Formats: sequence, structure tokens, C-alpha cells
Amino acid sequence: MPLTGSAVDVLGVTTLVLVLLLICAGIGCIAYVLYFRARIQKDRLPALQDFNSLWIVRIILIALAILWSLVELLRLPLLRRPNWLFHSLSFRWQANLCRFHILSSLGFLEPCFFLTALFLVHGSLRKAPFTPRKSWNGKVVALILMCCLPVFLFQLFFVVISPRIEFKEGTGYILENEGYGGKVPYYFTQAFEKVIMDAKEVAMCRYPLWSTLVLAGFGILYSAYFLLLGWRMVGVVINRYLQRRLYGLLGALLLLLPLHVMFLGLSVLSKPTHLPFELLSFFGFIMVLLCSTIGEGILVIRPIADALAVTWVMYTPSESGRDSDVPGEGAVSVSMSVFGSDDDEVSLFGNPRLFPKGQPRAADIQDNEHSSARSFGRPLDHIGNFNNHNETSFFNPDSPALPGKPLISHHQPRNPAFYPFL
Repeated sequence: MPLTGSAVDVLGVTTLVLVLLLICAGIGCIAYVLYFRARIQKDRLPALQDFNSLWIVRIILIALAILWSLVELLRLPLLRRPNWLFHSLSFRWQANLCRFHILSSLGFLEPCFFLTALFLVHGSLRKAPFTPRKSWNGKVVALILMCCLPVFLFQLFFVVISPRIEFKEGTGYILENEGYGGKVPYYFTQAFEKVIMDAKEVAMCRYPLWSTLVLAGFGILYSAYFLLLGWRMVGVVINRYLQRRLYGLLGALLLLLPLHVMFLGLSVLSKPTHLPFELLSFFGFIMVLLCSTIGEGILVIRPIADALAVTWVMYTPSESGRDSDVPGEGAVSVSMSVFGSDDDEVSLFGNPRLFPKGQPRAADIQDNEHSSARSFGRPLDHIGNFNNHNETSFFNPDSPALPGKPLISHHQPRNPAFYPFL
């Protein structure tokens, strides 16, 4: 890579590096999701199989972030300089790349990414989010496309259909024709700007104000609904670690998305290849990059890591080779809020329904009776034996939970079940 000669080129090189890092992280996240699915199918873990039923939606979330980062490369002035990728293209093709960048980024990829994150969070509040599991992935994808369709149609009109009205065939590109012949300021409709570089006309991408306003309208509706959804989730989540994740996700999406729209809107005050414009475009890129990184970490990485940690505790093979048959088969619907931290894993042991039939329980590993008593909450008498008469389980469903621990009840909860995908 040649040495950069200006601050604009430095921003372009930084963008290239960040895109490469995001793509590598996204590929790693997809591999992590597929590894978790293969682990579930191999070990036959029914409870975690239901927990991972939206694995396709998680992969779609990561794929949208990767595609968005690749499309962002189309706007870089660095790639239009001599000896770079787009310099050999004609002015018309470069202009079409700028229109494609606006249409795909602001009209499809960004709205679909935010909607996918929204539906992943929304699935946590459904009373039966995994019934049926196979059709739920398809329903989520259909809902995302339906909600994204209005934004895409508006962007299609302003980016593709509107230029055909402004520039009729044969006239070519004339700046005076922007804004429907001067009826509105040119920066409302201008998706690119003509720049002379090494005696050649080059089309530098910019953000039309109409497209930014469409994204702003989507952001207002999205933020309002996501704030309402987050308010509902705060009343359901009883684990402080999950609350921190929820607050982090709400703060990221509700703060970074408006900042992204603000930076794109302010970019109309400058011109491409000028430092203010490139800084504002770069800051807008950073806002969505942070949203995608935080979203992948909270909605993909952390839930799988917690599930794998609980799986290691629950399904560790017995050293003595004994298998304990536990009554109850099939998938188990329990509150997954206990996945919030490693400190809460011990509360899982009081519910034998979590263990599939034929799988050893974690207490079989412990040969010490005191350790077994601690795991299953069975009190010991004064001589160290189990007290089976008039015993009171530490994790009795009808007794209050320990401080800082979730309550696992066999009765029907008043609040809807919470299946955290975050």
C-alpha cells in the first residue's frame, strides 16, 4: 500500500483497515455460531437447541454488517486516485457506483441490520419464541424485509428514478439541473460531484439530503419502538448482568444511530475530497461500525459464551462413569436469564429437568458429600449426613431466591418468559 500524502488519504486507509478488521471479526462470529450449533447437535442438548433456534437470524445480522462494510468502500476518494481500483472506470460508472452505495447502504443494509437486532431482542419477550422453530426464522426474515421495504422504495425514488427526471437522455450531467432544475438546493438530490483529477473527470460520492432525511425518519420510528421495547425488557430481566447488557445495547443503538444521521446531514455543508466532508463521512462510518461491533458482541458472542459455560457445568461427564436417569424428556422451556453470569450457574442445578435423559448430572463428579449438598441445595445434619426428613431445599421453587440469584419456579410466571438473545 503506497504512503498517503494527505489527511483525506489517511482517513481512507483507516477506513480500509477497519473494514478488514470488521470482516475478520464477522467471519469469526459466523464460525462461532456454527460451532455452537454443531456442538448442540453432537451432544444432543435439548434446552440449548431451543435457545439457539434463531441461529440463522444471528448469521444474517453478521452478514449484513460485513456487506455494509464492503459497500462503504465504494465511496472512498482514495480508490478513485491514479493506480487504484476505480480510477480506470468511466465517469458514468463511477456515478452509478455512488448511487448504488446510497441505495444499498442507506436504503437496505443499515435498516436491515438495525431491524435484525430489534427482532432478536423482541424474540426474548415472546411467550413461545421457539414454536415452531423452523418457521420462526423465516418469519423474522420476512418481517425484516417488509419493514425495510418503505425505506428502500423512498431511496430508490430519490437515487435512481429522480435523476432520470433531472437529467434526460442526451443531456448528460449538468450541475445546474440538480434539484429538479433549481427548484430545491442541489445538495438535496446530488449523490456525487464531478472532480477533475489528473485531467480526468472523476465522480466523488456524497450523501443527498433527501436520502439522509429518509434515514432520519426511519431512525425516529425505530428509536421510539426500541425504547418502548427496552422499557418492557427492563421489567422482565432480573439478572443484573443482563441488565447491563440491555442498557449497553439500548445506549448504543439509541445514541449512535442519531449521531450517524447527524453526521451525514452535516456533510452537505462541504464538498467531497475536502477535509470537513471526509471527517463527517468518516465519523458517520464509525457510528455504524460501533453499532455493528456492539450488536455482534451482545447479541451473538455473549449469549453463546454463557450457554457454553453453563453446558460445561451441566453436562460434564462423570468420572465414575455413572449415568443418572432424570424423568422428563424433550425440550425444556425455562427462563434463560440465569445465563447472565457464572455466579448464577449453581442455581441451575436445583432443577433436574434441565438435564436430558441419560446425561449425568454435574453433582456426580463430586465425590465429596458436602460439595454435592452445595450443588443441589440439600442441607446436612450435625454429623454430616443428608437430612431427608423435613428438609428445606435452598432452591425450593416456592421459597424466595437467594440475594442476587434468579428465582426458578415450577408455577406459571405472571410475566412472560424471557429468553435472552443478548
